[in-house]
Amino acid sequence: MPIMPANSEHANRVALVTGGAKRVGRAIVLRLVDAGFDVAFTYLSSAAAAGEVRDEVAKRGRQCLPIAVDLLDPESASETIFKNVTAKFSRLDVLVNSASLYEPDAGDADALSQMRRLWAIHVESPALLARKFSSLLKESEGSIVNMVDLLAERPMAGYLAYCASKAGLWNLTLGLARELAPHVRVNGIAPGVVQWPDDLPPEKREQYLRRVPLQRAGTPDDVAAAVMFLCDEAKYMTGQILRLDGGRSIA
Repeated sequence: MPIMPANSEHANRVALVTGGAKRVGRAIVLRLVDAGFDVAFTYLSSAAAAGEVRDEVAKRGRQCLPIAVDLLDPESASETIFKNVTAKFSRLDVLVNSASLYEPDAGDADALSQMRRLWAIHVESPALLARKFSSLLKESEGSIVNMVDLLAERPMAGYLAYCASKAGLWNLTLGLARELAPHVRVNGIAPGVVQWPDDLPPEKREQYLRRVPLQRAGTPDDVAAAVMFLCDEAKYMTGQILRLDGGRSIA
């Protein structure tokens, strides 16, 4: 497939994924590419992984735009993302806010700065990106998918700052769905475990799975499939949070 020049009339649909270089974000990027999207994605320090994703997208015959930004500075990052995306592509059909920072509560001395960091990446950056790209998304009758977390409604001791910020993103999803309707659909995905932390002991994994009716952890590909469902199939769905947890939320 020929590569179309920047700012040309763009035939392919275009998606933007934050945090798209690794793990769940990478799976989402590649699933969108396989569905025919050209993609832009952000990363922070994973330059090597971002290069691997870029090369993989090129092998599949699609355009790819990696963007190095720090979403802990939402104003600067959102402006950089907007300038880069609009310089290369003439449209945007899907925005996936996937970038996340998962960490336990800090001590008292760092509690406030931690809350501000988590709020910046989980609430402020998605809000600013939604506003900056709202015109393009309305033109394409596009959609936004926010990666929330089951812990937003089931807070876990020791991770209260993280849980509260994801609850903020949950509420932002509902608000944006009302604000951007009827031309842009906004939904969220609230996963349970879809990729184990590297340092989680086997006994802790087994303990978690005993509370999951489907008796397995999810995978990044499960999340990517849910993103595609919300983007392409769920045309009459907005303001909804899809619990992707193997039934954990009903157990």
